[in-house]
Amino acid sequence: MGTNRISVVVPIYNVERYLEKCIDSILAQSYKDIEVVLVDDGSTDSSGKICDEYGKKDGRVVIIHKTNGGLVSARKAGLEVAAGAFIGCVDADDWIEADYYEHMAQAQKESGADLIVSGHFHDIGEDSKKVCGSFAEGTYSKEQLLSQLLYSGNFFEYGIQPHMVTKLFRKEILLKTQLCVDERIVVGEDAAVVYPSILEAEKICITGIYGYHYVQHEGSITKKELKDETGIYQLLFEHLEKQFREKGIWEIMNLQMEQYKKYLLFIRQMQHFDEKVLLPYGGIPQNSRIIIYGAGVLGQKMYKYLSQVEDMSIVLWVDKNFRSYIEKGMDVKEPEAITKCENYDYILIANTVLHTAEVIKKYLLGLNVVESKIKWFTPDFIEQNV
Repeated sequence: MGTNRISVVVPIYNVERYLEKCIDSILAQSYKDIEVVLVDDGSTDSSGKICDEYGKKDGRVVIIHKTNGGLVSARKAGLEVAAGAFIGCVDADDWIEADYYEHMAQAQKESGADLIVSGHFHDIGEDSKKVCGSFAEGTYSKEQLLSQLLYSGNFFEYGIQPHMVTKLFRKEILLKTQLCVDERIVVGEDAAVVYPSILEAEKICITGIYGYHYVQHEGSITKKELKDETGIYQLLFEHLEKQFREKGIWEIMNLQMEQYKKYLLFIRQMQHFDEKVLLPYGGIPQNSRIIIYGAGVLGQKMYKYLSQVEDMSIVLWVDKNFRSYIEKGMDVKEPEAITKCENYDYILIANTVLHTAEVIKKYLLGLNVVESKIKWFTPDFIEQNV
């Protein structure tokens, strides 16, 4: 195993449309001591064939073809054959900038850390937004991170983002944390590994590096309906609680877990909280005429949910990236359309991050929207346990 080698594990399932851009971006890395492990998880399109073509062209490419077992299974398979001392992960429908792993490797060398953390770009159409956690750049012990590991204190902002793709892991740590994850977990697969990995690390380096592009495509798993979602979430929550209890930190993590549960459940199961419609927003009366501001994951969930509520009317759906959503066949308008819409009762801000919601509210007030018509999560919801 090369002491400087980075093995990049890429789980692949029916992503022929995006796969070549992804693989090309990894092979083009300025950091040369790199291995690319392509795990074809039973694809039924041409993804497997594309992998084989790359294997013939470049000796750095290792290919695994396996029956479909899901993301956790694919990552385990890739990890078990990876030769590098450090492991990176890239999702097959994303891409990375050419110097991404060079910067990550340099940060590891300078800090001696077991786990390197970067930010990422969230790409929606032509719009690209930087996303990071709440901790300042620096090298930390795990103890220094615990009080805000999952939850920064602002709803809902992570202390450290859960994404595996923005981390570089020492392989020995990932062998402990990835291989013990239940393969039935299909939501929160990253969190199930990232937070236990932090608890195994002696040093964690949080960087100001941005080089990973998370591209929001239609049909991502966060928008798909899953069977027995309650049971799936329970598997994740039980896994994390077990890890935190075994490390003796449950008292520190308990309240953070409550906020994390609330965030995930509202994104996926709005009805979980409702004695009346959208109780987390203060309760929306029947026969209300609604404008939804935001067409991301939460906005799409909210649109679908309210469309199924009897006597509720969605009169307008807006987002600043409306052009990208229109291209996907969604009836989303530019935010300025609100000024031409006179007959509505409430505008619901479909965003879970406090700062972003405040920016949107300020914008709406600038459009002369009556403040009482603007709805976001109530303090009671943010403070309650689930």
